[in-house]
Amino acid sequence: MKNHFLWEHLRASELKQLSEKNAIVMMPIGAIEQHGAHLPVSTDLITASWACEMVAKRLEEKGIPSVIAPAFTIANSIHHMHFPGTLAIEPTTFIQVLKDQCRAIADQGFRKIALVNGHGGNTEPLNVALIQINRELGFPVYNVFCGGNDFEKPFLDKQTCMYHSGEVETSIILAYDESLVDPCYKEMSGYPGNTTKYEDEHLLATFHYMEAHTPNGIMGDASTASKEKGFALMNAYAEHITEALSDESIWNQPV
Repeated sequence: MKNHFLWEHLRASELKQLSEKNAIVMMPIGAIEQHGAHLPVSTDLITASWACEMVAKRLEEKGIPSVIAPAFTIANSIHHMHFPGTLAIEPTTFIQVLKDQCRAIADQGFRKIALVNGHGGNTEPLNVALIQINRELGFPVYNVFCGGNDFEKPFLDKQTCMYHSGEVETSIILAYDESLVDPCYKEMSGYPGNTTKYEDEHLLATFHYMEAHTPNGIMGDASTASKEKGFALMNAYAEHITEALSDESIWNQPV
């Protein structure tokens, strides 16, 4: 069934009309990586894509046109590569492909581009890419991080923010499609910290593979996850993102 928000479902003439209406383009940026023994490897991609759909519906209700570009699926997950199921590209490749994709969208006449990111590991190469993208295109393209925000706290019992495969992400996938979650999540938790006190204090930073943080691939506590929390979290993400993207002033900022 046709989804009129998805770029790949639209005809060339429809996309031309959207560019002429100065529509917002949202690109979901996810990952294919392990999420413990209980969640699918596409968890980050599902989160970003679902957020885009929820935001597109809210923008439409406000009379603001938008379209969801094809998702950036395999991304910066090098740190998860020692766990089964993970696929990754090098950060330099990530940056180059993202530049090419944003350039292609701009070549089609779009000037409002939001990169809706569902994976924390993408943040640093994405921000580096934006230095180059914004300078080349001459207008601001935004990194919109879906998760890890202060407004998550009221919905959580065991965590204060997203982490990895814990209360937040397990709740989101339960809400999206409960059949994708193994019931063992009720007993799943992992150490949500760094490897030394100096890294916990943010005095030092370096690269570690994920198993240096947690042997089971989980950072957080999935045991208190629920479908209800997942819907509440996704609605909160969608409301905050919609508020930001519908604010015309962000699109008029200089590079």
